[in-house]
Amino acid sequence: MPIVDDRAGDSTPWFSNRLMEAYKATGRGLIIESGNYSEPHYFTQVSEFELWLGDVEKHIGLPLGRKLAHSAAESEEWRLQKKKRDIPNPLFKKMKKRLEWINISWELRGLGVLEIMNKDMECTKMIVHKRAHSAFAAGMASSTYEVLSNSRFRFHWTDDGNSESLVTLEIDSRTIPDVEGIYLSWNDAKGDDLIIEDNHPLSLAYHETSGTWSIDSIRMMGISQEHLIRFEESIMPQLFENNLNTNERFIWDSISDSERQKTWNGFAEASRMRFLASEEMVLVADVEHWTSVGYRFLSRYGLGAIDSAESVDEHGGVKIYLESVFHPALASGILTAAWERAEARPAKCEWSCSENGHIIEICSLHELA
Repeated sequence: MPIVDDRAGDSTPWFSNRLMEAYKATGRGLIIESGNYSEPHYFTQVSEFELWLGDVEKHIGLPLGRKLAHSAAESEEWRLQKKKRDIPNPLFKKMKKRLEWINISWELRGLGVLEIMNKDMECTKMIVHKRAHSAFAAGMASSTYEVLSNSRFRFHWTDDGNSESLVTLEIDSRTIPDVEGIYLSWNDAKGDDLIIEDNHPLSLAYHETSGTWSIDSIRMMGISQEHLIRFEESIMPQLFENNLNTNERFIWDSISDSERQKTWNGFAEASRMRFLASEEMVLVADVEHWTSVGYRFLSRYGLGAIDSAESVDEHGGVKIYLESVFHPALASGILTAAWERAEARPAKCEWSCSENGHIIEICSLHELA
């Protein structure tokens, strides 16, 4: 007799309701945090994020752990600055109540549980239980404690390779300015992004343990758009003299900076490779079917939504229109891979944007007779 998993297709309504209240799904396929921060988030499988990051490292030829940690630190500092009024008053129960407030947010993003182990005048040790990614956890733990203690620290971390990261903070006496905001290097379509109430992508979230949740028994995590852009910006200076090819498979018409093109190539190629490795089926019998492809592989994760599509040649070539995206490189990589799966041959992709939104044109990489 087969074993039946009674959790299959199930959720924990008390938790999924909290999650859907904290992160609103929009008609443009984005998942946006409620409140003062209002930042789009990409919800992905923890294991897939680690593999995606590894593929980016291979493509651009650089280790990226430290850059991910420092971009996470800056992003979390910026987020907490925006939410400063919501942080509990330190006069009541001091650090404990504030840490509880932090861990509620970490849990909703699937990032684990933060605990202060010990502290003195020069050094503080923190541990992230059930962490999603070690570098991610280290940077966020560091900036969180900086904001809560109103001090600056240098940080390093060790990881048990399984579920916990130990973060050590050492006081930094240098004057370090507060982190500043960042700006998108692309245009989304102008206009309001309407909130949708039905078919929320996170409605099947299942609470596993403190700090973790899953969908279809696979652990998930949330990454803010602001964090990914800071990560992108931290990579670009390292590619100034790097001779990576920028125009083989992906063309970024609206981006003139060659270092950004190289970084986007890495993001897009990693997204393409991860999709192809997943062995997802893609059936496109008519050009209108691309709208449902967009919902299945973009909107469900907060990456955007296909508004419309049109045929550009007799060999399956398609021009896809999107009003907004979480990041153009991720959307382009995934849609290119979906086209390759549907057409069973290599593709090339050309992206551009304007005040009307994004255009992603995909066709055969090689000319067909």
